[in-house]
Amino acid sequence: MDAEFQNRQSVLKSSILGDLPEEELAELARTVETRLALPKELIYSEGDPPDAFYIVCSGRVRIFVRRKNGLEREFAVRTEGEHFGEVSLLTGEHRTVNVESLAETRLLVFSREQFDRLLRDFPELSRKFVREMRNWLLEDQKIIEKEADVLLSSSRASCFDFILVLGISFLLALTFNFLNPRGIPLIPPQPEPVPAISAPMAMREYEQKKAVLVDAMPNNFYQLEHIKGALNLPPAQFDLMYMANFSQSENKDRDIIVYGSTVSGPYDLQTANKLILRGYRNVRVLAGGLRAWKANGYPVEKKGSR
Repeated sequence: MDAEFQNRQSVLKSSILGDLPEEELAELARTVETRLALPKELIYSEGDPPDAFYIVCSGRVRIFVRRKNGLEREFAVRTEGEHFGEVSLLTGEHRTVNVESLAETRLLVFSREQFDRLLRDFPELSRKFVREMRNWLLEDQKIIEKEADVLLSSSRASCFDFILVLGISFLLALTFNFLNPRGIPLIPPQPEPVPAISAPMAMREYEQKKAVLVDAMPNNFYQLEHIKGALNLPPAQFDLMYMANFSQSENKDRDIIVYGSTVSGPYDLQTANKLILRGYRNVRVLAGGLRAWKANGYPVEKKGSR
């Protein structure tokens, strides 16, 4: 079978690249490199530089970490049409997992330059990757909760068992850090008070397009009602939503106005402080939040409205 045709068929089967335009599929099929991995062959290891993105054409690979004592934890198995290697390319960090073939495996290998060009030319790919990573993190959270429940319900749980649970929890924290180039400190510093801005002053900047408005409420509340044009950046999903809505080259001096809080949850302050940790220097919270904005008759968007 012609190699270029085979490559094209593999890209078409890909869950992430299969919807690209015909001319792009043809270009990828012509230029992408291939690699044949024998059973039990390491594709890359922890600490390796992020130099490629992979699609499995045939065979299987497993993704795992290996601790110093030799114990391993397997995260996932990737089969035909699935992909791996994008997390380190998105964050710029070195590889944090190992990938090993479970059988003879044929791979499409996209260089870092090819991967960056695809993200630049097709922005929807970035959003697809973010959604996938969010789902992986949620699955990891479920696995950890189950493991913790088993250990805590066992009358013979040892100190080692509890240390293992803490270690797994720490591993999840590292997974979240894949999406945060600056990392998440285990003991966050005490934040400085965030300055406030009144609704009329915020409206003035809104009309002059001088500020970015950020809704910090959970997405279900944001969908019901929010300030027209505001971005949604809830604290619980900050890293994922930040990657989807903000560029790494964003002007850190740009004015950002955050709103959204309840009696039990100061979401606006949490998101504002996270933005400040990202290096933004002009972050303020909207005094009175959405209620003050609406009381002045300023524009909002509601569910079902256009």
